[in-house]
Amino acid sequence: MRSIIKPVQSVFVVAALAMALGITGCSISLDHDPEKSVTVEITEIPDQATNDELPEKLTEMVEGGSSMMTSFSSGTSSLTVTLSPVPDANEFAKKIDFGEVNEVKDKTIKVTYGAK
Repeated sequence: MRSIIKPVQSVFVVAALAMALGITGCSISLDHDPEKSVTVEITEIPDQATNDELPEKLTEMVEGGSSMMTSFSSGTSSLTVTLSPVPDANEFAKKIDFGEVNEVKDKTIKVTYGAK
């Protein structure tokens, strides 16, 4: 019985949070819209502190006030972040000021941290 209660409680907590955010004018999405998502792949990150700061920096670059982000770090030197809504990868790439944008292909932006 206890194993059933925990997942049910979690669902209610998520639903309550989503409703509260909706009432206050915020929105929450549990899915990325592929047409409005961009993936940023960053390499040559110098340390863990920088690796930890980059997802927030990228999220702040998303226009519209609300964003959805997922990130994956492979050690401390590389990071992959998917952001939404970002309808134009080329325009988003122009905002990147923490490294050199090496390639923009489809919805993927490849960046070398610190290089310019």
